[in-house]
Amino acid sequence: MAVELITKSAYARLRGCDEKAVRKAVNEGRISLIDGKIDPAVADIQWARNTRARVSQSPAGAAAESGQLDMEGAIDSAPVAAPGGRPPEKAPADPGYMQFRSRREEADAQMAEMNAAKMRGTMLMRQDVDRAMFEIGREIRDRLSACARRIASEVASIQTAEACESVVDREHRIVLELLVSSCREKIGAPAKDAA
Repeated sequence: MAVELITKSAYARLRGCDEKAVRKAVNEGRISLIDGKIDPAVADIQWARNTRARVSQSPAGAAAESGQLDMEGAIDSAPVAAPGGRPPEKAPADPGYMQFRSRREEADAQMAEMNAAKMRGTMLMRQDVDRAMFEIGREIRDRLSACARRIASEVASIQTAEACESVVDREHRIVLELLVSSCREKIGAPAKDAA
């Protein structure tokens, strides 16, 4: 039996897609030629094996999941029978590719949201916060150390525990109020009256 070879445009009509899609498949080596023409039976098998369906946000995206999309994104409205009376084979959706593409698009969307939040000023960079917290911790250490030296002579002359406690409490309150204003300044928290 002789093999019936057809042109690229005839094969495009047979598949129900654009001739550009067929030319692109030939140029990329997804469909092979015999003397510059196409064997439709072989091309159908190669098309199904070598072409992935595209995912899009349009109504065509739903067709991609059901395998009704050709490689250029055009929806096959009605399957055209290949020579021999059998319908052309459709490219099975590659779940690994679809999952990867879905994860990549989700990550891209998250990155866009983070960049927008950063530009609005509602998100801080981790290294900026880490640096500010290190400086605040060092400031707490230094102020509390200085506090002990500053009130030592005052506390030494006090006779009662309650009076001693009130002096220590007063100094701690001063240190903590200074730290609150320092945190607002370094991290960018709203002012006390705005909170």
